[in-house]
Amino acid sequence: MIFLVLAVLATFALAWWQWTRFQSGSGTFQNLGYALQWPLFGAFFVYAYRKYLEYENELIDASNDEQRMEQLYTADEKRYGKEITEIDEEFLPPRPSIDVDTFNKLNQQHRGTPDE
Repeated sequence: MIFLVLAVLATFALAWWQWTRFQSGSGTFQNLGYALQWPLFGAFFVYAYRKYLEYENELIDASNDEQRMEQLYTADEKRYGKEITEIDEEFLPPRPSIDVDTFNKLNQQHRGTPDE
């Protein structure tokens, strides 16, 4: 939090510095642009910090939910047992099979040959 405050104060100080440069005799519109840009950087620091806290809270919630999910898993295990079930092979479509020579014919490279 201290770093955030220092970063925002630094961006406001840089904006003030660019504003005084703009108001001086040698100031340009580029200084005005920077004077308006630096506070936006400070706002981005605040936004990034808030998002970081949000992600940290989501991580904590996920950790708590993990413990809850483990409890649900053990409850299901007690109810249904540890039996592993498999899908019947006749239910699944057949796996495609191809030999090496056919594969090489289908995927033959034509780069640098006169056929192109």
